[in-house]
Amino acid sequence: MTFPLQYCPDGWQRLERLRELYEKRPQDKIYAHMEMATEAVRRFAELHPDGPTDCPDLDERVTFWDAFFAERCAVEDDSIPAAYLSELDQGLYGGMVGGEVRFMAHTENGWISSMVPPIFKSWSDLAKLAIEHESPWHQFYLRELETFRRGAQGRFGISHFILIDSLNFVFELFGATRTYMELLDHPEYVHQAVDFAYQLNVDVQQTFFAAIPLLAGGTCSIMME
Repeated sequence: MTFPLQYCPDGWQRLERLRELYEKRPQDKIYAHMEMATEAVRRFAELHPDGPTDCPDLDERVTFWDAFFAERCAVEDDSIPAAYLSELDQGLYGGMVGGEVRFMAHTENGWISSMVPPIFKSWSDLAKLAIEHESPWHQFYLRELETFRRGAQGRFGISHFILIDSLNFVFELFGATRTYMELLDHPEYVHQAVDFAYQLNVDVQQTFFAAIPLLAGGTCSIMME
């Protein structure tokens, strides 16, 4: 049976090796993910120097990943070609609760990532915390999922989304240093924010899996390579 991803013609063998690695963890074999210079990353670096950048064009991002995995197709390692939607990784969670999303270009790997500056000034803002499906960043997320689903179909996979939960989410509200201080001073409020973060993360993940199909019964993951 032909593997469903064009840029991974020996995908069934790779999946078997990965299953063996994570289920049995044999000590007498070597499993590898090979890094290589690509023309796709070189072109990205010309267009997007390291540092702050504009909100990315989604079609351009799909084109980048398509070119990147087309170049890697001949590399016989143990990886499954899967794009990670870095454009709205950490920034999505803060953006969905009113944060200011800022983008950063990374020329070493062709990524554009996002973050938000601290959102809260005090815990009085906690009562206003809500999942904003009408926010421009949630709408951007929906467009990104659909654009990548169409663009990647039959060629490369799409990796599941990052979790920004527990204290990671409180970092979005106050920044890391103040979060640790709030743990000592207002643990009850931190607990409420963590509970909210769980619901927000479930919402983001359910949205992802409602839009992105599984591969061979599972999801692609850049965290497992």
